[in-house]
Amino acid sequence: MNRQTSLTPSGPWEVRRRIKLQSMGHAADALAVERALTELPGVVKVVADVDKHRVVVRYNASQQNFHNIVETMEKTGFPPLNNWWSRFKRNWYRSSDEIARENAHAPPPVCCNKPPK
Repeated sequence: MNRQTSLTPSGPWEVRRRIKLQSMGHAADALAVERALTELPGVVKVVADVDKHRVVVRYNASQQNFHNIVETMEKTGFPPLNNWWSRFKRNWYRSSDEIARENAHAPPPVCCNKPPK
């Protein structure tokens, strides 16, 4: 199976996040990051790319959030890159995760837009 295909979100609340890391030089580092993130509830797939210093995470936004993923990466010893673009994406991801979580837990809409008789 193609690695990119396996990272395509399949459910309504699944999202894919690409996170650049400050340092990840060896395959053992990639394995440590993958192992730590895979243990989180709601995480479906994690692929770490040593050459690009990047981690791609697919998770269910109704069960997990980007903040917890970043915290786990920092505790593992591999914090995300801290430039303006990464901070912008981090805030965007947090906002979209919050909206997805609220929508997932919202009551179902009414069946139609006709007023009752």
